[in-house]
Parts: sequence; structure tokens; C-alpha cells
Amino acid sequence: MSPADLTIDAGRCWLTLGQPQRAEQSLTDGIRMLAPSRQRTRSLALADRAESALARRGLDAAATDARSALDAALATEASRCIKLVNDAAARITPHTSNAAVRDLQAHVTALPQAVS
Repeated sequence: MSPADLTIDAGRCWLTLGQPQRAEQSLTDGIRMLAPSRQRTRSLALADRAESALARRGLDAAATDARSALDAALATEASRCIKLVNDAAARITPHTSNAAVRDLQAHVTALPQAVS
């Protein structure tokens, strides 16, 4: 397991423990450490970071990370990854009063039906 994986896993733990700010920092650090070829891991970490931003009511950051996570997941064509990221995006899209969330909704709607 790489240092990036350990740092991302720590972020997931912080998220599970209800510490979204600590989670976001660990996830951000882990994403920075990831090799560019690690797109599946990147997409899942971005989805987790979107969840941590949503928990802190950071809708702009949550929507931006969810969109980046979804795009990275789609590039991998890994169905499990796409489903997990899509589930995270679905928890963000009800907040339609936010412009970034509306952009995320439009992006998801424009995707092939198998994804959205």
C-alpha cells in the first residue's frame, strides 16, 4: 500500500467518524500524492472529498469534486467505481439552489442513461 493510499484511507476513516474537515484534508493530501495513472482511486477519493464538503455544507466544492470524480470514473470504465461516484453525486444534486449543483445536475443528465 502506498503513502497515497494510506492517506486517502485515513480520510475515509475521518469521514466515517463524522470529521469532514479532517477527512477533506487527508483526502486532498492523498489525491496530490497519487500517480496520474491511478484514476480509479482518484475518482473514489474525489467522491469521498465531495461527501466531506457536503457534510460541511460546502456545496460548490462538493459539486466540483463530484463532477471531477464522475469524469475520472467514466474514464476508467469501471462499473463499481462509476456506481459509487454516481451515488455520491446523487446525494449532492438535491441542493438545486446552488449554481454549481445545477451545473453538476446538467452534466449528469447529459451522460449516457447507463450512468445517470
